[in-house]
Amino acid sequence: MKIRQKEVLYDLLKKSPEYIDEIERNGVNNLNSESVEKIIDILLTAFTNYGLEDDEPNKYGLEIEDLIDIINDAE
Repeated sequence: MKIRQKEVLYDLLKKSPEYIDEIERNGVNNLNSESVEKIIDILLTAFTNYGLEDDEPNKYGLEIEDLIDIINDAE
C-alpha cells in the first residue's frame, strides 16, 4: 500500500480506530473477515458521499475504489 493510500484509508477510518490498530498490528493482508466487511462498508459510504460527481467517480472516488480493491484482496 502506498503512503497516500494509507493516509486516505486512515483518514476514513479515524472514527473506527480499532481497524487502524488491526492494520498496524497485522498488516492489511491479514485482516479478519469481519474487519474486512466493516472497512468495506465505511469505504463504500465514503465513496457514495464524497467520491462521485455527476454519477462518475471523481479523483477521490478513484482513490477509494483502489482502497476497496486492496481491502477486498485481504479476504
